[in-house]
Amino acid sequence: MGPIPNGTELAAILPEIILVAAMCMALVVPVMPPLRERCKCSHGPMLWMAVIALALSTIASAALMSGSLGLPSVHGSIFGGMFTVDRFSLTFKIILFVFTIFVLFLFNTTSREKVRTVDGPDYITLILGGVLGMSMMASASNLLTIFLAIEAASFPSFALAAFYKTSKRGSEAGMKYVLFGAATSSIMLYGLSMLYGTYGTLDLTLIAQAVGQSGMTAGLWIGIVGLMIGVGFKLSAVPMHFWCPDVFEGAPIEITTFLSVASKGAAVVLLLRFMLTLGMYSGPDNLHALQGISAFVGVIGLLTATWGNLAAYYQTNIKRLLAFSSIAHAGYMIMAAGLVTTTMAGTSGGPADGNRLAFAVLFYITVYACMNYGAFSVVAIVERQTGSQSLKEYAGLGQRSPVLAILLGCFLIALFGMPGTGGFWGKVFLGFAMWKQGAWWFVAGLVINTVFSLYVYLKPIIIMVWKPAEGRPAFALNPVHGALLVIALIGVMATGILPDQATSWINNNASIAYGPINRPVKSAAINTEPTTARIDLNETTPVTFEGSNH
Repeated sequence: MGPIPNGTELAAILPEIILVAAMCMALVVPVMPPLRERCKCSHGPMLWMAVIALALSTIASAALMSGSLGLPSVHGSIFGGMFTVDRFSLTFKIILFVFTIFVLFLFNTTSREKVRTVDGPDYITLILGGVLGMSMMASASNLLTIFLAIEAASFPSFALAAFYKTSKRGSEAGMKYVLFGAATSSIMLYGLSMLYGTYGTLDLTLIAQAVGQSGMTAGLWIGIVGLMIGVGFKLSAVPMHFWCPDVFEGAPIEITTFLSVASKGAAVVLLLRFMLTLGMYSGPDNLHALQGISAFVGVIGLLTATWGNLAAYYQTNIKRLLAFSSIAHAGYMIMAAGLVTTTMAGTSGGPADGNRLAFAVLFYITVYACMNYGAFSVVAIVERQTGSQSLKEYAGLGQRSPVLAILLGCFLIALFGMPGTGGFWGKVFLGFAMWKQGAWWFVAGLVINTVFSLYVYLKPIIIMVWKPAEGRPAFALNPVHGALLVIALIGVMATGILPDQATSWINNNASIAYGPINRPVKSAAINTEPTTARIDLNETTPVTFEGSNH
C-alpha cells in the first residue's frame, strides 16, 4: 500500500472524521456571529451540534457495515495494519455513539446549570474527544495506535472528571485520575517498547507470528504485563482500580455514567482484539505459553469481580457502590476476553467459539449500558434535589416517589442478573461461552460472585421500601428525564424477555477481520524468514468469520 490513503481507507474512518470535524466546529462556532449570542446564554447549540455529529457517526458506522449510502462495506485492516475496521468494531462504535447521545441528554436534564455557558464548547469538545479515543481503541491493531488511542481517550476523561472547578471532590477526583493514569501509561509504554524491542515490529499480527516461532520470552511477558496495566487502568481491573471509586464519587454524574460504560467497553474490546490476534496467529504449537497468558488475564478478571463485589458491601455512598459494581462487571468481561487466546489457537472450537465469546462480550456491554445508564440517571435526580449521594436520602423513596423507586429497583436487580432482565442473559451468555472452553472455574467464579452481589443490590431497595422517609420530600421527574429512563428500562427488559430477537443483530455482527499475514517478521532476535501461517491468504483478502448461533 502506498503512503497516501485511498478512498476506501478514508471512508472506513468516516465516523472518526465526523467527530474530529465536530470538535473543531465546537471551538469555532461560538465565536462566529450567527450563533455567538445564543452560545453565550445557552448550551443548546453546542449540545445539538454534538448530538447531530454522534448521530451522523452512528449512521456512517451502520452504512460501513452494510455497504449502503454509497459507502464501501469495509471489513479488514487499513493504513498498513494500523487500524482494523470490521463488523465487530463498528457494532461497538454504534453502541458507543448512541450511549453518548443519551449521556448528553442526561447532562441537559440534570447538570447543565453547573457548567457555565462560556465553558460549554470546552465541555462538548472534551466529550467528543473522549469518544474519538474510545472509537479508535475499538479498531487499534498496532502497538502505536493502541497507545495513542488509550491516551486520546484518557486525557479528555481527566479534564472531564474535574470539570466542576469549584468542587473540592471534583478536583481531588481529577488529580487522582491523572496520577494513576500517568503511572499506568508509563508502565504500559515500557511494556510496549519491550514487545517492539523483542520482535522488531509494532504490528500485532507480526508479533503474534513471531511468538509462534520463538515461543514464550521474557520480553513477551513484560509486554503483556505492561499492556494489561494500561488496559486494566481503563477497566478498573485489580490492582489498577483504586482511582475508580474516588473519581466516580467526585466527577459530574453524567461523566461518571459515561466512564462507567464507554471507557470500560472500549478497553475490553481492545483487549479482546489483542487476545484474538495473539491466539489466531501464534498457532497451536505454543499452546502452553498461550494457556499461561489466558490464565493470567482470566485470573485478573476473577480477582477484579470478587474485589468489586466484596468492597461494595460496605458502601454508604450510592455512587461509590455503583463504582465498585462497575469494577465487578468489568471483571466478568475480562474473564471472557482472556479465554479467546487459546480458543483461536485451535484448542477447541476455533473461530466459532471465538465468535461466541465476542458476541457474549458485545451483548454484555449493550445490556450493561442500559442498566448503568438507568441507575445513574435515578441517582442524578436524587443528587440534584438533595445535594447528597448518601444512601440515607433513598429512605422511603417507595412512598415518596414510587415511580423512581420502581425504576431504580428494576435497574439494580438487572445488575444483579435477575431472570427476566437483560443482565441475566448477559451473564448466561458469558458463562456459556466460558463453559464451552472448559473454563468451569471461571464459570464458578461468575456464579459465586453473582450470588455475593445480591446483598449489594438489595441494600438500596431495602432502604427505599422499608426505611421511613422521616419528612423527606418527594422528587419531581422531568418528562424528558422520565422518557430516557423508560427507554433504558425497555432496553433492559427487552433483552431479558425476548433475548433471541434482541440479540440477533449483535450476533450477526460479532465478526472480526484479520489482515494479511504472509509478511516477513523483521527482528534480530528470531528467524526473519517469512512463515507459513495456519490460514493461506493473499495480500489483500482478510480472513473473516461470520456470527454463529449462541
